[in-house]
Amino acid sequence: MSTSISKRPRKSAGSTALAKAKAARPLSSPDKVVEAISSAILMRRFGPGHRLVEADLASNYNVSRGTVREALKKLAAQGVVLLSPHRGASIRPLSHREAQQLVLVLEVLCGLAARLAAENIGKGSARARMQEAADLLTRVHLESGADQFMADRATYYGVMLDVADNAELNRVMPLPQISLLRSQYHGFLGPKDIRDMRKEYGGIADAIIKGDAALAETRMRKHLSKTIDRLLAVDEKTFNQSF
Repeated sequence: MSTSISKRPRKSAGSTALAKAKAARPLSSPDKVVEAISSAILMRRFGPGHRLVEADLASNYNVSRGTVREALKKLAAQGVVLLSPHRGASIRPLSHREAQQLVLVLEVLCGLAARLAAENIGKGSARARMQEAADLLTRVHLESGADQFMADRATYYGVMLDVADNAELNRVMPLPQISLLRSQYHGFLGPKDIRDMRKEYGGIADAIIKGDAALAETRMRKHLSKTIDRLLAVDEKTFNQSF
């Protein structure tokens, strides 16, 4: 299976803000490959079970195979990639239970991120950037498909984390696993789920922009609690066989 990553959703103003935030935190070459693979997972170009060929990745990302190998080891340590002596590397699917456990952790981490973002919202252009990212995510355009929704959601969280401005939170946030969860779980979401999620994200953003830290954390944690409910509504066997 090809590892090309040429297809991308259109860029948004919020994506530009996130790109600037990343530029301020230089990444090592292996980490750049980790980020690129995570993005490909998020946008469903690399699905569970997808084989990752070192030579193809090195060519696509213009890095050495040693850099790719180091990136794959990092992703394997994070539970996103399976490394086999005979079959090479592949994207590891999450089980239904693992998905639930991940969301439970995210309820705490993202709740903290929302609180910190609200506390920092008065600094510089933070309020305008958060509003821009929220507008992109909460709009409902008929032409905005699943890929664009997922890209806008990644921008929203990226800007929120940047505004939160906590290096330790960024360090422990399991971004590759989050990309895998979103990619694998998205197929089970119906139009009503997406509409409800847009409203939830809008409510979180409103609290952050108003600087109400307690409300921002409460709304984020409530959103992720509902995400667990949505996961539980998916039959475990069906979820585990979706890859």
